[in-house]
Amino acid sequence: MNRLKPTCYLACAILLLMIFGGLITQPIALAVSEGITESSSPPPGQESTPAEEVEISCKYPVLRNPSGTYFVWDVELRYKGGEQPHYFDLRLNAPAGFDTAIRQVTGEEREIARIALDPKREYTEMVRVFASPFVWSAVEPGEYVITMEAVESSLGELKNSIELTAIITPKPDLALETTSGRLNVEAIAGKDNFSSIIITNIGSAELEKITFFSETKDRPPGWIVTFSPEKIDSLPLGSKREVEVNIKPPQKTISGDYMVTIEAEPESKLAWDMLEIRVTVLTPTIWGWVGVGIVIVVIVGLVVMFMRLGRR
Repeated sequence: MNRLKPTCYLACAILLLMIFGGLITQPIALAVSEGITESSSPPPGQESTPAEEVEISCKYPVLRNPSGTYFVWDVELRYKGGEQPHYFDLRLNAPAGFDTAIRQVTGEEREIARIALDPKREYTEMVRVFASPFVWSAVEPGEYVITMEAVESSLGELKNSIELTAIITPKPDLALETTSGRLNVEAIAGKDNFSSIIITNIGSAELEKITFFSETKDRPPGWIVTFSPEKIDSLPLGSKREVEVNIKPPQKTISGDYMVTIEAEPESKLAWDMLEIRVTVLTPTIWGWVGVGIVIVVIVGLVVMFMRLGRR
């Protein structure tokens, strides 16, 4: 038994060392790991520096206008994250056939190509973008995208861009002219007097249900102006149509000049044109002979009267 006691004491000592060793080493390991985690996070009250960026925005990036007009966008820019002001080149990429420009909003609206942005300013800088199709380009109706870019001047690095959309809608339009090119005609009172006009679709949309009407200035009532045809159902793009006009002054119209207005308008009332024609009214030939006869009768009557009075 005495020999077994040292062995028991040694086993108990080893067991106690294993137990206490496990309890002590675990907190130490946890403390070390926690210390490493805390040391990797930034100190309290300090934030990481934000990345440099240029914000570009537009309240109304999509505009709709009829063909033949221009588009204008107000674009806001703001530089964030930097320490010092920087210069940025402003560039526009537009489809073929468009004339574009970037101008300042206030003052003389001078055209600009570069802008200085200060990150310490709380407000945004605003520029105005203009775009319009060239007159000779004949841009078709549709959607066209103009891209505005902000490029860092010293490095040539693209910082941001924005797409501005121009929607061109068809624009109806028409033109009136006389076949002779003259704006004056002669008319005999009480008779039909025919002339012709030409109507042309000069817009970018088909014209439908075109009607004609007339107005005469400074004239007595009773004038009749008619058209043949009275209405054109459809006139395609670039097409022409000849219309016959009949002007009939009243039979007792006094000879002289009168202004007759001829107008044309489609059903949509989005297009209109007019012609002012001077009408010289002539009396019929028979009435001219009647007038001559009356004058002769008066002269003969006077001669006879003087002869009778002379005899007395």
